[in-house]
Amino acid sequence: MKKKLICGILSLGLLVPSALGTENSFSDVKEGDWFAPYVAVCADAGLMKGTGDGKFNPGGTITVAEVATIAARLRESATGEAIPGVTPQPGETLPWYQKYVGYLTSNGVAVTDPAKNATRQEFFDLLSAVTAPEQLPAINAITVLPDTSDKNVLAFYNAGILTGVDDYGTFAGDRTLTRSEAAAMIGRVVKSELRLSFVPQDRNSGAGPSSGPSSIPAPAPSDESLGGNVVMTVNGRGVTRDELVEWINAVAYHTDSLLYNYYKARLDLSNGEMAQAVLAEARQQAAAYALLEGKAAELGCTVDALPQRLFPSPSVQELANYVKENDLLCAKHILVADEQTAQAVLDGLKSVPSLDQFNALLFVFGTDPGMKENADGYLFGPEEMVAEFESGVRALDYGTYSSEPVQSTYGYHIIWRLDPLEHPNLPGQYQEAALDSALEGWLQNAQVQADEQAIAQIDVAATYQAFLTQG
Repeated sequence: MKKKLICGILSLGLLVPSALGTENSFSDVKEGDWFAPYVAVCADAGLMKGTGDGKFNPGGTITVAEVATIAARLRESATGEAIPGVTPQPGETLPWYQKYVGYLTSNGVAVTDPAKNATRQEFFDLLSAVTAPEQLPAINAITVLPDTSDKNVLAFYNAGILTGVDDYGTFAGDRTLTRSEAAAMIGRVVKSELRLSFVPQDRNSGAGPSSGPSSIPAPAPSDESLGGNVVMTVNGRGVTRDELVEWINAVAYHTDSLLYNYYKARLDLSNGEMAQAVLAEARQQAAAYALLEGKAAELGCTVDALPQRLFPSPSVQELANYVKENDLLCAKHILVADEQTAQAVLDGLKSVPSLDQFNALLFVFGTDPGMKENADGYLFGPEEMVAEFESGVRALDYGTYSSEPVQSTYGYHIIWRLDPLEHPNLPGQYQEAALDSALEGWLQNAQVQADEQAIAQIDVAATYQAFLTQG
């Protein structure tokens, strides 16, 4: 959440060719997002397929079922042993994840409570169960972690797949994790060149962080007494030189990674324009996060909890306005390959024209895996879906279905239109959008003071080179 809310790498367009954006097909994954290359790797490998309506939902909390699905696909890829389908008993409706959970269970991998949000510990328990030791060659030499002695977790740290939630390497196994965070770790499993060298900071040493960031990090709250001179204040909240340097290194590291992973090129900070773009983005990131931290401190919550705390229980009218302003649509569809099958589906639906019957036919005939994984339907905006499908939805009233098959390049669609106000993801989407909008306003109105002379003395290229060679 916080990584998404601080707007990604806003200056990346100056540094990375625009073609980078073509690597991702998800409307909510932009070329400047820290997680974009990891999502691309996971999507290309068929390990993570999005949440429907053309979106990846990077800020969404990943569930045990989703982790089990990824783990099953990893095992299938490694062993060549196909994931078998499952056949329900007459009148039985199986959850979408049943075949993945069943596949893991049959191979001795326990999956408990698939519907719940996964903790980091549960994520790594499943990941380690399907990752062979030879896939984890050590590039780090970590012997102790602050809060866990789990040998499997330690192996992932030493393989450069995991660096923890802070500079000390804290694992935080009881925390949940977002889909973007999961994609980063899965991406590092799949592509070894994405793995990170990491030396945990000693809590008592006072040394700076020595790990390459897995994403844009969140520096600790400013405290002048902890060392470092304040070079910026944002509504009176200080940003130290050390913190700004962390942001510089994070922006440069991530940009360099994108350039190398996609183009086998390196970020050239001897180019003054590039160095200034990195510095400008680091300042923007620092200001945005300082505002979020300040608001979270004011409310006595974490940054991740801000959407819920600031915009709790949106009213029906607020949601209705959000739906109208964004022209949101909601629908299910039964996608089939040919017109004859489509007509058979329509015949079955005409005999019992109910949503329950539609769902039953969807389970039997539907070929869109995203539809099966989104039991409440797709919630989407203009141009996020194929044009024929969107037009077909708009032609219907809520609670009605298409009387004729809608043909697109994907096949034939039988569509049932739903009311977006009834979609369970709508309140959370509204809250995140509301905080995004609020942050833009806070940035525009923030009182930012900067010691331009002190900032100008930061040698971006030398700072980043030192970062790469430390530890």
